Amino acid sequence: MLCDKYLLLILLVTSGINCTCKFFTQSITGAKDLSIFRTNIPLLNKFLEHFASCFTKKQFAMFLLVVYAMFKDYKRNSLEAMAQAVHTDYQKFQCFFSESKWDLPALKQKRMDIIQKQRTTALTKDSILTIDDTGCPKPYAKNTEAAKWQYCGPLKRPETCNVVVGAAFVSKTKHFPLDVIPYLPADEFGEGKNDPKFKDKIQIAMDMFDAASNVFDFSAIAFDTWYASQRFLEHIHAKKKHFFSEIKSNRNISMYHPEKQKYCIIKPDELVTLIKKHYADKTKYVTLKSADGSEVSYKTYTFDAKLNGCNVPLKFVVILGKWNKEDDKKYHVLITNQLDASVKTVITNYLLRWGIEHCFKELKDTFYFDHYQVRHIDKIERYWNICLISWTFVYWIKQNAYLDKIMETKPSTFNEFKKAINSLLEFSSTNALSKNEKLSQEYFKIKSARFKKKIAA
Repeated sequence: MLCDKYLLLILLVTSGINCTCKFFTQSITGAKDLSIFRTNIPLLNKFLEHFASCFTKKQFAMFLLVVYAMFKDYKRNSLEAMAQAVHTDYQKFQCFFSESKWDLPALKQKRMDIIQKQRTTALTKDSILTIDDTGCPKPYAKNTEAAKWQYCGPLKRPETCNVVVGAAFVSKTKHFPLDVIPYLPADEFGEGKNDPKFKDKIQIAMDMFDAASNVFDFSAIAFDTWYASQRFLEHIHAKKKHFFSEIKSNRNISMYHPEKQKYCIIKPDELVTLIKKHYADKTKYVTLKSADGSEVSYKTYTFDAKLNGCNVPLKFVVILGKWNKEDDKKYHVLITNQLDASVKTVITNYLLRWGIEHCFKELKDTFYFDHYQVRHIDKIERYWNICLISWTFVYWIKQNAYLDKIMETKPSTFNEFKKAINSLLEFSSTNALSKNEKLSQEYFKIKSARFKKKIAA
């Protein structure tokens, strides 16, 4: 519930902010919920005005409505549902995503400028760049570009889906998405994998790493087993950046064999057996604090070696046990090219990669990142970036505690912030209708003056 005196105070204080936002009032016949009419939320408008230079005036008006619509609740999101939520013609929404010209690079740059401008939101010196991909299941999508039968991470099995490679910055106190790039399977190209336009996920990850390295000062990069390829590891090492990752159980490790007394190729399963048999006295326990504040101890063994075929010198940290009760692996083999890193540093930095999973979850659970009904990949990418902008607005107000004096109950999760912002939108819409009799009559279509008088009494 809104605290009226605080809301009134904030609206009065912030009403002086220059707001150039003008909204289209479209067809409202048959509306099922509150509409957004000339909504004046200075906090939201101030944020969105940063993107005005990326659009024409008409496009910017639609951009505002699209972002406003992201804060409504849907059983399943679609452009039609979003248009209905803000009582705008669906064709205008469709045209905005499909036919209007976007300066997508400029839009992405503006979003990052907002984040980097304030100390409360910007990345810190200990921030880790994380890269991973996620799938957007589309089991019934026959004509959606790049939606192919492939491995879908969220489902942990193959499914018809779109796959997106994402990059995020993560520290112990912050996490925020940097960019998302769609992955197009080889059969989307005329010459398959040999087509010069085709990029596999490793190449996309390399491009994202290079782009981030040219702009941001981050301490290292972390990624999961799939991205720990020779090509990616050597690329990062050549750029003189540290990485933290894990290897799969089928990787070949070039190391000294204590029984054969020579350097051999060893699989991780055999490595764990040799550690338990020959190096049990050299294992050490490392204690870390978990997210809930409790302490967790891991039994570890550390050594220097190389992956077969990879020229990067590596420190290996073997975790002899599971991360937690839900973990289905009996051991984990972590790697880093920071040879002087402590075991605790290796484990801590690798586990920071889960921050990108939190980003994906918040984008999907709060802003329907995987719900879209546009077919072409460039339109899908536009929708994904609207989700990123909506996420960034929540991050912006959350990190700066902008709603603490407005809301009676302080939101904490992204979904709670979304609901709080929607409450402000509905409050402002109702206020606009109460002050504009003509607008109100057009919306409600109530003819009876007696009924209106009775309600007003």
